[in-house]
Amino acid sequence: MEIALQNGCIFVMEGTLLPPALRFEGQSYSDGWRLLKSVKSDEVDLRARNCGWNYFLVGNAMRRTVVGFGRPWSLRRATEQLLAETRRNAFNSMELTGIKTRQFFRLHWVRVAAHSRSLQKSCHVKDISARRCDPAMAQHIPSAERI
Repeated sequence: MEIALQNGCIFVMEGTLLPPALRFEGQSYSDGWRLLKSVKSDEVDLRARNCGWNYFLVGNAMRRTVVGFGRPWSLRRATEQLLAETRRNAFNSMELTGIKTRQFFRLHWVRVAAHSRSLQKSCHVKDISARRCDPAMAQHIPSAERI
């Protein structure tokens, strides 16, 4: 069964160390990522602030375009590419911010935009090397070093 994706969908890296108030119901989507059910970014942000955490939005949008023979396959492929980039940049969350689709005969053109997000205790976004060394993230980042 294919999962319906839309603007505002939130993904959180599986195994991210979070306080109980920030554990949301979701389902596994892709290798190491969970899609949160019926939760939007403003609710995640409010719950994070209420327990002393922060939910940062990284300013630059990421975009991926995929052409394929099916809309669900193309959408999933573009989303997985964005999740991989989010992981490489050592962020533990991602929000879909735009989905555009077109069809020409049987070819589907899908363009997906997303923002990396960081759900963390600190009120400062660390640089990438510091994020990779963070014990909460290190278990998820290939080639990450533990302190």
